[in-house]
Amino acid sequence: IDMSDGFGQSAATPISASGGTVTTSGDFTFHTFTGSGTFTVNSVASGSADNTIDFLIVAGGGSGGGRYQGGGGGAGGMISGTFEASAQNYSVTIGAGGGASTSSRQGSNGSNSSLTGQTTALGGGFGGASYHNHAANGGSGGGGTKFHTRSDWKGNGGSGTTGQGTDGQAAHSQGNYGGGGGGKGGAGGGNHSGINVASGGVKGTWSPNSGQYAGGGFGTTSYNGANSGSGQAGDGSPAGKGGNGAANTGAGGGGSERNGSWGGCSGGGSGIVILRFKHQ
Repeated sequence: IDMSDGFGQSAATPISASGGTVTTSGDFTFHTFTGSGTFTVNSVASGSADNTIDFLIVAGGGSGGGRYQGGGGGAGGMISGTFEASAQNYSVTIGAGGGASTSSRQGSNGSNSSLTGQTTALGGGFGGASYHNHAANGGSGGGGTKFHTRSDWKGNGGSGTTGQGTDGQAAHSQGNYGGGGGGKGGAGGGNHSGINVASGGVKGTWSPNSGQYAGGGFGTTSYNGANSGSGQAGDGSPAGKGGNGAANTGAGGGGSERNGSWGGCSGGGSGIVILRFKHQ
């Protein structure tokens, strides 16, 4: 069969693939995974068609720290890049966010997200919780808490992973304020005099869809729960609870403050994987 265009050139045939939620925008096809699954390249591009796939991998965000003055959860690690398609199955794993609790001030790291052949995105570190645990390292580090009983903790934030996120901020040295969790686009903010909530680390932007992901949770104080890294408000029901990270954003949970009977912690947002290629 002659597949030329009449001038001796092979006809352009784009990548054919399946898996995830499929959408199109302009000349591009997107495959979005909000849960674990398989991305299958049925056939690679041929002729003059582009065989490059852009990808985004975001891990689950860490839990915010609990009472008193909990640190914000670190964002899940965020990785992006390109690869040349081959006809095969690519396994996709979506990491869960660190868990929320109604009774425990100690949270957990987010879970890792991965795509076959690429670096694993690491879950975000949990925020420091008073008298219980220091902030954790992760894709981005959790924010520190000032209330602690071990001198070696010193209210420090957790460390982020190079290329995936940033460090969490230490608790304020002069007051009892939790530090903000790190984000892909910038480190968590520290609390200082006159400001009651430490900002979470800045989100990262994936240029193929202009989407923003992996924001760090805010630190808290003064009986008010802090916002998550995806903007979910704290101080809701009950008052003092930090905001949970939104699903499929990799956001860190907001720090919580004990208020009345509340003594738990917020959860981080789950991760996401997106692949994009040119279909015409």
